[in-house]
Amino acid sequence: MASFAYDLRRDAAGDWVGRLRPRLRAGMACWLAIVLAWLALAGVAATGARTEFGGSSPAAAVPQAGTLQVSGTGTVKTIPCHGGYLSVSGRLNTITVTGHCTSVSVSGDGNRVAVDSADAVSAAGTDNAVTYHWGAPKIVDAGTTNIVRQG
Repeated sequence: MASFAYDLRRDAAGDWVGRLRPRLRAGMACWLAIVLAWLALAGVAATGARTEFGGSSPAAAVPQAGTLQVSGTGTVKTIPCHGGYLSVSGRLNTITVTGHCTSVSVSGDGNRVAVDSADAVSAAGTDNAVTYHWGAPKIVDAGTTNIVRQG
């Protein structure tokens, strides 16, 4: 009976009862996790969220009411923002943002971000500098030695 997916036995009344073998349960759990991961990825793609990693990839823009995530080490980019949400993470990145963002968040170490205007600016990590050119954004500094200023 090793080829069946169930461990079969008789109960007190003499009826056949079965339960799934443990290895089959583990395999089903793995497949369920894979399917859920693909569905989550499809959901992120459908909402317009984008992730851009450092390197020589083409320039990206923050979509209107969408999200762009930029991460890497030593990345230098100019990114147009159309009222969306920008997240910069990593180390020693230099990002220039043109236009208006709803929110700009910076995390990591030694990042330099200049933005024309934003409704909210948050900095986490250490030694990050965020400069906004105009407006009066809500500022949250949750790190150490970060600088958020108008300039």
